[in-house]
Amino acid sequence: MKDPRELPKAYVKISAPFQLVAFMIAGVGGYYYLGDKVDGMINENLPFNATLQVAAACLVIHMLISYLIKGVVFCRAILTKAKEKYANPDDQRKRSMAAWNAVVIPTLACAWLFANLVPFFGDAVDLLGASFTPLSCWVMPIVMFVRYYVDADEEERPKVSILEWIVMAAEMALGLVLMVLGTKSAIETIVSKWQVYGYPFECHCQGLWSTCACSADHYGMDWCEITALANASLANASAMGAALANSSLGSAIAGNLTGSS
Repeated sequence: MKDPRELPKAYVKISAPFQLVAFMIAGVGGYYYLGDKVDGMINENLPFNATLQVAAACLVIHMLISYLIKGVVFCRAILTKAKEKYANPDDQRKRSMAAWNAVVIPTLACAWLFANLVPFFGDAVDLLGASFTPLSCWVMPIVMFVRYYVDADEEERPKVSILEWIVMAAEMALGLVLMVLGTKSAIETIVSKWQVYGYPFECHCQGLWSTCACSADHYGMDWCEITALANASLANASAMGAALANSSLGSAIAGNLTGSS
């Protein structure tokens, strides 16, 4: 942002309302659609059709943009710490480009490695989100503001009304509650599924392939249960038929033996 003073205006008037509307539509719509049957991320509860593919494409675009923004900040911080003279983004020298690639490529490789190394990546994201997101997004900004308010001179100290202090206190309490309960719930989920996660780099096809072997519990795959019941009925009928045939054959043999004697 060229003018940092425009950040509050951009956040309050553009970014925050857009995020509120988008998340409300996704949350309320998802709850109306599935209720308490939602498992994991809401896009993973869509049936295997074009809607799921469009949602997956949107998620890929979102992750690419997010990774680019956060990756640039992270890699530039590393490069500035290591070789500040090569960290200028306007520097087009080959040595600067080589230094930038020397930081970016290993970072990308580590991100791929960690994403595949953890067999419960989705639940790991839930754990990180529950433990760090309320802390970094809700608790720490309030703590830093309070610290600034206490340390600032009387002339520079911002005016804060009683209502604003009450709202900050409520937000702080809510953040702490979400952090504790969310972290507890995420850990319990990981512990309960520990035996079914598999090994690192193991391929998990659940929710990816529209087969009964991989995604029998996926939304829209109800026919898998019907097929399983039908197969079980056929197996039972075959077993009963074989038992009756064996019983009839045994009775016939016994009758022949009795008649001959």
